[in-house]
Amino acid sequence: MQIPDYYQTLEIGRDATAPEIKRAFRRLAKRYHPDKNPEQTAFAEQMFREVCRAYNTLRDKKQKWDYDRTLQTIERQRKAREAYLEKLSKLNQSYAKLELLLEALLHQNYETGISIYEQLRDNNQEMGKEWRIDDFLSYEESRDCEFLIAEAYQNLGFSNEDQSCVFERHRKINQATLMYESLLSAEAKRPCFRHFTREVKERLKFLYLYHFSTKGYHQTYRIPLTKIRALKLPKRETAWMYKKIAEFYVEIDRFPEARTVLKMAFELQPRLTGAKKICRTLNMGY
Repeated sequence: MQIPDYYQTLEIGRDATAPEIKRAFRRLAKRYHPDKNPEQTAFAEQMFREVCRAYNTLRDKKQKWDYDRTLQTIERQRKAREAYLEKLSKLNQSYAKLELLLEALLHQNYETGISIYEQLRDNNQEMGKEWRIDDFLSYEESRDCEFLIAEAYQNLGFSNEDQSCVFERHRKINQATLMYESLLSAEAKRPCFRHFTREVKERLKFLYLYHFSTKGYHQTYRIPLTKIRALKLPKRETAWMYKKIAEFYVEIDRFPEARTVLKMAFELQPRLTGAKKICRTLNMGY
């Protein structure tokens, strides 16, 4: 729906008073009166009619009220349509980038894939919005995509052994850890990939133990032992992980922590194999 903007025709603002509307009409009527424009009679007549039509509408309170309501409705619809088109454009751009992201990850172009993912995420965060894969893909496809992204972070984190990039390596490995944990949590709430739960747990086992190693230990990204218990692994596996963590604490001369964790291991698995050496080091009975 389109209607002429009478305020624009009279060259006045929407808040113009009745006297201002009248003055604008007189000024423009003189400007466009056909007698004043003998060389442009057709144009002048058309403009004069439009000025008169605008004035006749805006000088009458009832007509002006009806006109303003109609004009506001049309402008709200126009703004809503523009906002929708802008959102649709951004949505289409996100779909296109998501396709590039998946293509890169499936071809193991991890740097490219993570770059696209972080661009999508950060651009939305700057606008105060959260970018969610679920807004574009089905639930199952979204979890698949998150798994690929976590895998990419993990591979990138372990592919760079340059000591000058320690913080960046830890950031990527920590991001992989968080995404695997999110996948495990989602699977517990709404199972859709029971077959890969074990795979995610295996990867988290590896990452947790990496955090308890001389290369992986970092104060910024400390892993609480509660996360290991949250994996709900068989007692034998959990005990083995505790033993490995105790061995790490011995390696960095933190014997009280080593004893505490090793006791936790024996509580789960009293006949824990391979613990004779660490028990001797810690003066603990075996």
